[in-house]
Amino acid sequence: GCRLQVDDRKNEGQKRANAHIRVTDDDTLRVLEEEAGFVRFEIERQLNRCLRLHGGSDVSSTPNALNGNVMSGNFFSSKPFGVIDGVDYQNTGRPKHLNVKRVVDIVQNGDIVLLTPVGIGPTGEGMNVNSESLAAFVAASLCANKVVYCSNDGMILRDGNKQKRVQNFRVKDSLALLRHFELEVHENYFLSLGKKTEEIDPKAVAMLLKIGWATRALRDGVERAHIISPTRGALIEELFTAKEGTGTCISHDNYESIHPDDDSGDKEMSNRDYREEFVAALTESREPEWPKSIPVDYP
Repeated sequence: GCRLQVDDRKNEGQKRANAHIRVTDDDTLRVLEEEAGFVRFEIERQLNRCLRLHGGSDVSSTPNALNGNVMSGNFFSSKPFGVIDGVDYQNTGRPKHLNVKRVVDIVQNGDIVLLTPVGIGPTGEGMNVNSESLAAFVAASLCANKVVYCSNDGMILRDGNKQKRVQNFRVKDSLALLRHFELEVHENYFLSLGKKTEEIDPKAVAMLLKIGWATRALRDGVERAHIISPTRGALIEELFTAKEGTGTCISHDNYESIHPDDDSGDKEMSNRDYREEFVAALTESREPEWPKSIPVDYP
């Protein structure tokens, strides 16, 4: 997404009906399109650099290296919110349809699909689509096993009494938390917030929003959602380390299923060894050295 860039150019989101839903007029849409194009180029550039660093530009020298391209385009259509509670949201909308077959074909070809928060409306007009809602919608449409969100400002959840990081909880717990703070992501992907969110720190609200979108994705069919801090190595540690993940996992199932033991019981290679070898290979720009059978029990 490019929310911060648009806010800077539009003086902190002065066109919004509330703190999190932007009323997108034609001028704001133009700014969004410009900023989304710039952000897309920067992400493509850095992903391309990563692929080249790990052999993606020369398959002959590294046969098993990443050799994908970054593909972006109009893979989804959108629908305007219209008028809600007396507010006309103009060019702000929600994702409506995803070209699942096209996305799957690209991914199976070893390429990376990159989506921007600018959708195409019913009559071909541009549409401002919340990036978190787009992630939830795409993950649900693809029947994904996981969706991963990065928290703002590196925030993590902590238990108020024990001050320990909350590593995981179930969907029913996240729904109870959202109800307490009067926050809801509706089936049409419209976000509504109650007065309680006005009484807490904005950074805490931002974290609640991530939980809200993650919960929406799970209610629409995604199995698990992870909320991590945007720090170096956080994604790898969260996904490849069992009970020492860096973020918070929301799931339909129980604790043991979410975070099984680090030691898989196989002396040849545990989950911890698997993660460390993967990180070392990335750091040293080489192919990972795996055993013949990898006992990885963390899905």
